[in-house]
Amino acid sequence: MLKHFEQIHFIGIAGIGMSGLARILAARGKQVSGSDLKHNALTQSLEAQGAQIAVGHHAEHVPAGTEYVVVSTAISEENPEIQEARARHIPIIHRSEVLNYLLQTSRSLSITGTHGKTTTSALTSLILVEQGLDPTVVIGGEVPQLGTNALAGQGEFIVAEVDESDQSLRRLSSEVAVITNLEVDHLDHYQGLDEIIEAVAEFVSRQPENGRLVVNLDDAGVRLLLERLPESMRLRTLGFALEATDADYRVVQKELSPTGSRFEVEVRGESLGWFDLKIPGIHNIYNALAALSATHSLGVVSAQAIRTALASYQGVKRRFQLIGMLDTVSVIDDYAHHPSEIRATLSTAKLQNRHISVAFQPHRYSRTQALLQDFADSFELADRVILTDIYAASERPEDFQVSILDLVAKTRQTYPDKEVLYFASLPEIKTYLLENLIPDEMVLTIGAGNITDLSYDLVGNLQAKSSDSIEKMNEQKIVYAPVRRTHQERKVV
Repeated sequence: MLKHFEQIHFIGIAGIGMSGLARILAARGKQVSGSDLKHNALTQSLEAQGAQIAVGHHAEHVPAGTEYVVVSTAISEENPEIQEARARHIPIIHRSEVLNYLLQTSRSLSITGTHGKTTTSALTSLILVEQGLDPTVVIGGEVPQLGTNALAGQGEFIVAEVDESDQSLRRLSSEVAVITNLEVDHLDHYQGLDEIIEAVAEFVSRQPENGRLVVNLDDAGVRLLLERLPESMRLRTLGFALEATDADYRVVQKELSPTGSRFEVEVRGESLGWFDLKIPGIHNIYNALAALSATHSLGVVSAQAIRTALASYQGVKRRFQLIGMLDTVSVIDDYAHHPSEIRATLSTAKLQNRHISVAFQPHRYSRTQALLQDFADSFELADRVILTDIYAASERPEDFQVSILDLVAKTRQTYPDKEVLYFASLPEIKTYLLENLIPDEMVLTIGAGNITDLSYDLVGNLQAKSSDSIEKMNEQKIVYAPVRRTHQERKVV
């Protein structure tokens, strides 16, 4: 277990989770160093805080005086900095131990679950900020309103997004644990839903006696979790729901629009009032309700602070993020990498009643192989589906019996009348889309890999193309009048 220390080194410090932990420790006066394959905005920010960042992984990057070396599950035992730490008898700890160290130094609110963790964590943080509680925050995504993914507050609370993907949450303990939902995922670390529920049950079993569970009672996986918990833990559980009538916090009325939602919340039968949200989608009502329930139940947060924070929320990067819009074409980027997340994203997009083209990059062979039909089914609301090669992450293709062509075939079989295309590379998708854009179209780039690059490249090319066209038209002294093609008239490849 991590004890008192002054100097710590992170291997893989440029990642969203590791950088957040490093940022908080640096702000608390610890001497932080780290290494990664390249610099990014997160490492540059850490350097501005005084952290020592090295590019590449080499034994000499572990500074003299280092008391702990921190790794994530992705770091190989062959890493030269791990070998150097072992040679010098420096303790090597998983990043979850650093997170648990922070959780034990504050009143902790931890958010976990298969979907919605980042948005729920961001909303929870902003509610506490609005109340003036100055929380410490560590989130797996960049929150524009906070200007960061991690914040070292001076108040008594910490809000943490808890990653369930590698089972490391079994090491954690939190005063308040929010469970958004539980589904089959991360099959590189789990055998199935039973083992996921077992891991989450162990996490909540480590709560202090004054701990509290805040759970989504509309979710079947959460219901299974509750069945396995002892009566003593169920008695300190608060439920939230849009459908279940036995929940403590219930949405009793809701209004959805293309740009957001409004909903009324009752707490054990008494109205807490209406709340506005400027991010669309019913899944975001669930996220907001989770944050509302967790913070309101603390007894130190007013309904008005919650109302103000929800109404002003601007979203998180890569969560239905508008990258750019040109004339009637908009490009949206989203982190969805599970069939349920794709369905939620497309359901949100459909509220705008526009033609939807989806460019999807599957993330991990293990997930694609296990959920192949579910992935194919998830594209129901898309008008055009464009698939590209699987982003392997740390997996080896030869260890699995699936390829992107299996998903292409399965999607075409599931939706024989839908336009389903395959391109091996992101530049090929960009070229195709630029030549085959449809008026009033929404282009969604979806996935947890590097497909986000496509959204920015596409917007950049659209803007450049528009500028060139305007210059030429000005030279010819003609007035631009866009030609609208019907769905049937578009080029089909």
